[in-house]
Amino acid sequence: MFIYNKSIIFKTLLASMTLFLATSCYDLDEMNKNPYELPDNSVSGGDRDTGDDGTKYNDLNLNFEVTKEDSAAYKIDLMAASSTFRNFLYEGYYAEYQITTNLSHDIYAGYVANNQPKHAKSSPDYKYADGWSGKRWSEFYQKRSAEYRTLLRSFKFNETPERYTNMFYITRIYYAFLALANTDTYGDMPFKEYVQARIPETNNVKYETQQEVYDAMFRILEQAVDSIDPEDVSQFSITKDDICYFGDTYKWLRFANTLRLRMALRISNIDPERAQKEGEAALNNQYGLMLSNEDNMCTVPKYAPIDMGGTDDGGNENALAMCSVAYNGESVMSWDMEQFYRNLSTGGEEYQIKEGRNGYITKIIDPRCLVSWYRSKMTTNGIATGEESLREDFVGCKRGAQEPDISMSPLNYSITRTQPHGIKDLNPKYWFNYARPTVWLGYAESLFLKSEAALRGWNGADLTMGVEDYFRAGIQASMDYYMIDPNFTTSYINGLKIYSEGNNPFSGGDKEAMLEQIITQKWLAVFPNGNEGWAEFRRTDYPALLNQLTNESGGDVPQGKTIKRLLYPNSEASNQYFVENVDLKAKNTQGTRLWWDIADTNDSNGNRLKPNNFHSAITNKLLQ
Repeated sequence: MFIYNKSIIFKTLLASMTLFLATSCYDLDEMNKNPYELPDNSVSGGDRDTGDDGTKYNDLNLNFEVTKEDSAAYKIDLMAASSTFRNFLYEGYYAEYQITTNLSHDIYAGYVANNQPKHAKSSPDYKYADGWSGKRWSEFYQKRSAEYRTLLRSFKFNETPERYTNMFYITRIYYAFLALANTDTYGDMPFKEYVQARIPETNNVKYETQQEVYDAMFRILEQAVDSIDPEDVSQFSITKDDICYFGDTYKWLRFANTLRLRMALRISNIDPERAQKEGEAALNNQYGLMLSNEDNMCTVPKYAPIDMGGTDDGGNENALAMCSVAYNGESVMSWDMEQFYRNLSTGGEEYQIKEGRNGYITKIIDPRCLVSWYRSKMTTNGIATGEESLREDFVGCKRGAQEPDISMSPLNYSITRTQPHGIKDLNPKYWFNYARPTVWLGYAESLFLKSEAALRGWNGADLTMGVEDYFRAGIQASMDYYMIDPNFTTSYINGLKIYSEGNNPFSGGDKEAMLEQIITQKWLAVFPNGNEGWAEFRRTDYPALLNQLTNESGGDVPQGKTIKRLLYPNSEASNQYFVENVDLKAKNTQGTRLWWDIADTNDSNGNRLKPNNFHSAITNKLLQ
């Protein structure tokens, strides 16, 4: 995690090192090397503080000078800034995806389930796996933070820093984006020294509370949006290696505002006043929020063709496709997803199941299911050719199911609908092409965010419609992203059971009922982003997911409750701040709610409670 060396040359080299060598992505006995035992190869005198800059961003700014030796090295780094930035963006969410995200966050979000005996009784079933969680921690602190530090220092410490203002703050926007996923995984964490592009000098690295981390992230976004000038043609710009927005500064600004709104709603239950302030600031900003699916924040696989933003490499494919199809069904549709696909609407798209020699059964399902998942009982040959049995139906696996109920022979559950490896043309009938970009924050989500903001009574120039209007628009945008036939989209939206069964919450005053509809549809639209799906489930207790069937946490997560966070990696035992902070260590359980998570989904007997996401400010103060 932490790097304590003053030499910028050594630091740059160190950024490319792995924390440990993995012989197999399933090896839970990997040794997590102590980051505090890295050799000190310092050659310079370090940074010199320049004092308080008198702004409200003083604790975030780079208020220091560097040595001549380091300044010379930054010139070299500046020449390589484009390639560093590309890796920073690419590895941000993709790095070690299976062990850091798919076998934890994606499952905890209710998107996928584990049907592999070799993974059972580990992270998918709430047992802490240090080789996996530790990897997520180290990827953020040792790699992405090192790239961020190198970029910011090279953009600032040169003869014309004003030319690099836009890229300086775009880099900060993306770092806040990555930090959000990290703090929403662990809670309290070291942050401000890293934001300042500093290198902690000792093995006594202070943690900020999650509330402090959120405060810093809000101010990072505010300062960035206020500092970037999209009309300044003299600004240094990264285009081809900006695999998210290809140098479109306006899109970066709209992304920053949308991210700010996401964060504002995340804290709406615990700190409604700050939430509304930040949310309305985003909604009133001159650059606005995402305008269409063209604004989606994506990761383009390296496997993708160059004209799509990839490098046309033979590896580094779409992460979920790799975790599902490439590994022969190791990540399957959850039972929860199957139920929501089937039961939210009487409309959608028809499909048939062959019965007997000439008989067929016709069913209707959410159109997104038909392009995202194969039917069940796939064979190895079927996976290789992209063909499925038309006699089978879609089948989800219950999270936490164990042998003998789960088996790989045959593939009993639905896996991602992925074209055979080698086909790079994006066919919308096979959504999870190996070359398909992955959306981490998209236009559909932004519309659901607006729907909830309107529900909470927030105001802003970007709020031009009502709660239900944004709800329907969010579904439409999700369907449009998947290139669903407009007729099927209309059928699905108009066939929603909240309309047909006469219990439309949007026509009444039940905010909680409205929120359930908003978050459930947002959950479907956000798939397969388990980072966000799990966070929103913990915040709102929606959608209503089936309880995990197996709990191997050893009491860390009470029986009948859901997992709330990941443990800090074992390597933190070398951080004296962590060792000596009794309160921090006491909170280090997988059952401890994060700061913004004010209530449990279930009672002590495992029964689902009626969520309450509209506490008064006075109540929230008491909850803190």
